[in-house]
Amino acid sequence: MPLTVKSLNGDTTFLLTFSPPSAPATSPALFPGSFTILIDPWLTGASSILHPKFQEAKHRKQPCVASLAELPEPDLVIISQNKPDHCHEETLRQLPANYASTILAAPAAAKKIRGWNHFDPEAVIALQKFDEKRESRVFRLSVPSPSASGSPGEVTIALLPPPKHDITRVHNAIGITYRPPFTVLSASTGKYIDLPATPPASPLSPISIKSATPKTLAASPCNDRERTLSVIYSPHGMPYSIIKPYASSHLVEEAALPLTCLFHSFDRVHNPWFLGGTVANGMPGGLEIARNLLARVWVGAHDEEKELHGVATSRIKTQNFGINEINELLREPGQGAGPKVWSNAFAVSLEAGEEIRIGVREDIRLI
Repeated sequence: MPLTVKSLNGDTTFLLTFSPPSAPATSPALFPGSFTILIDPWLTGASSILHPKFQEAKHRKQPCVASLAELPEPDLVIISQNKPDHCHEETLRQLPANYASTILAAPAAAKKIRGWNHFDPEAVIALQKFDEKRESRVFRLSVPSPSASGSPGEVTIALLPPPKHDITRVHNAIGITYRPPFTVLSASTGKYIDLPATPPASPLSPISIKSATPKTLAASPCNDRERTLSVIYSPHGMPYSIIKPYASSHLVEEAALPLTCLFHSFDRVHNPWFLGGTVANGMPGGLEIARNLLARVWVGAHDEEKELHGVATSRIKTQNFGINEINELLREPGQGAGPKVWSNAFAVSLEAGEEIRIGVREDIRLI
């Protein structure tokens, strides 16, 4: 049951393909029970805030596709925030006005998209702020089973809002899980009983990961559960303290830990406080999340070297971290009192057009 991640612009536009265990390695998106998600598409034109003289960004390298029309229509489009490099009007208008699937967006982004009068307003749904006490705020989509004797799978989407002190409102996160449909075919292969080992006990990981393992991390023919894949998409980064309630409640209940894939910046980017302060948390923030959630893969996001113009970009300072350095840090034990835990994450940077396939066991490979 792999997750295939394809970078479309070398920055924050990704196409995710979740596939059942029985899906072939070639063209998994076409296999029944697969589910595709397009995140924050920006392919053409510039991204400008207020006015090009204030802030404007352009891609230095061309995305791998010139238009969304070159892609099969995704099952879901997610817009994480209303900033134009995430909610890009020119690119989103490449989707047909009668787009049959759903566009899920942060509230400000949903309002912005509806204001274009391009899509049916009912196709644009505003995500609600995640609340561990109100599970109804998690958006759920059923994935039909290709087998008449099977049961449906499910995709869940949750919006983790930025901290109150974040005046730019860019440090949010989107949580995604995918549980494939249960089918006779998957039962015959026995893959539904092959779950990861219990994560080691540690103050760096949610306590409930360990305590809930016998009940929620075990699969059997009785509950028709396949292994659940999980994603945290937070290109600008956010404090782990905000992610923790989501991880220790929803991800545990969905048997979706360890985390399959983290999307987070590698580079740390700063502006003066009056221009927004920290733009991207970079390696230090991503390292904390990867260690706590025992992430398998960390994909770099928002690290593209763009062509920047405007007064808001003139004082930006960037602290770069290389892939080798990050992977070495991921292998080091966490700091603080108590047992030390090493992350098993693998960090990768994807250029436009590159893909990575994350398998159910240890098979992780670039395509």
